Amino acid sequence: MIVIGIDPGSRITGYGVIELVNHHLKYLGSGCISVGRGELAPRLKLIFDGVSELIAQYHPQVMAVEE
Repeated sequence: MIVIGIDPGSRITGYGVIELVNHHLKYLGSGCISVGRGELAPRLKLIFDGVSELIAQYHPQVMAVEE
């Protein structure tokens, strides 16, 4: 099972991806989606696009988002 975790932010959104294999966790990747300053709506679109790319790349079965 592949899990992606998202730490949302309006300028920097962090992410981490792990895989559960035979009761062991395997690191797949992590990083940030940085969108800079400016109007909120275009930044939200960039975050959406970035998370969509991560989903297409890793095909997670589960997503966790920090409050």
